[in-house]
Amino acid sequence: MVAGCGEGKEEARRDPFAAALQGQTPSASRKVAPRWERVATLAGAGDRTERLRISRRALQWRVRWRCSAGRIAFSATPRLRSDRGRVGRECPGAGAVAWSRLGPVRLRVAATGRWTAVVEQQFDTALNEQPLQGMQSTRARVLGRGGFYWMDGKGTGEALLYRLPTGRLALRLEDLRIPPTAGMFLWLSEARRPKTSKEAIGTPPLRLREVKSTLGDQNYLLPRGLGPDAVRSVIIWYRPTRTAYIAAALH
Repeated sequence: MVAGCGEGKEEARRDPFAAALQGQTPSASRKVAPRWERVATLAGAGDRTERLRISRRALQWRVRWRCSAGRIAFSATPRLRSDRGRVGRECPGAGAVAWSRLGPVRLRVAATGRWTAVVEQQFDTALNEQPLQGMQSTRARVLGRGGFYWMDGKGTGEALLYRLPTGRLALRLEDLRIPPTAGMFLWLSEARRPKTSKEAIGTPPLRLREVKSTLGDQNYLLPRGLGPDAVRSVIIWYRPTRTAYIAAALH
């Protein structure tokens, strides 16, 4: 079964913010909110068999699919006893199906119409993305950087804004450490150093996406045409409570 928020019964009973509320910094914890990483993107207009290699460090893997007409079914081999067998659906439609078998697997798609699918694997370990190739170029420029400071929550890390050789802006977060919970989103703001959630949304922020991981190093390409004046601060926004959790002012 796909875990929507990556929490079991024990996690659901445990407050992910308890350590922060007790005055302990999240840097003391190595727990990470589970995240999905893409393995492959598939498409077809009929049957297809795809060989995949799922990391043995993954928790599980899934296929998110969409079909336009006819019928579609998925199966994976080898599989564990706890895994689902052949799963079929009528089209048009969309859905997801997950398996627990790791390592080399074979995904079979049986379809009578056009379909698309994204294969993803789930991890609960720190994300350690290397800097983008453009960030390491001698023609790249660091336009601003700043450490995260506490707002309505606690966390640590550093944000760096790059202009890549292509002219596009990119953001890198290094050693980010926030509580392991879903719902943390990355926002960019023109505010120079917001101190409250109200100040953070005082100038309309750019809502980029959910953070890739609550722990580790990660890169984000920013929308084309975005200028550096639109990124004076980086905010981690906690959507469930609609509050600015931590922020970094770029200098």
